[in-house]
Amino acid sequence: MPQFDATIKHLREGIKSMTVSAAVKNIEGWEATLEKVEEPAAKTIVKDLESLKKHLHAKELDSEAIRKLVVKLGKETASIGKKTDGKNANKIQALGEALGHAAASASAA
Repeated sequence: MPQFDATIKHLREGIKSMTVSAAVKNIEGWEATLEKVEEPAAKTIVKDLESLKKHLHAKELDSEAIRKLVVKLGKETASIGKKTDGKNANKIQALGEALGHAAASASAA
């Protein structure tokens, strides 16, 4: 999962600072990475990422639906991080936390 640092950096800078095309490119990278993971929860995350892409391509953005998806993705990602061993476990948990913080800051804005 090579995209941890870049994704976390984007999330910490603020979800609204990303362009739709940058967000979609990042999402597609995560989908490709997660499709190789044999954890059932990873399949759920891929489905949620696909849903997030659909929301981002809509003519009118539904910010509440996007925020809820990002919150869900944060929880799912952190959950996988707790189950994961190895060098990426901390980064997975950090990514989950960054998603949660990004959703919280987006709702406060």
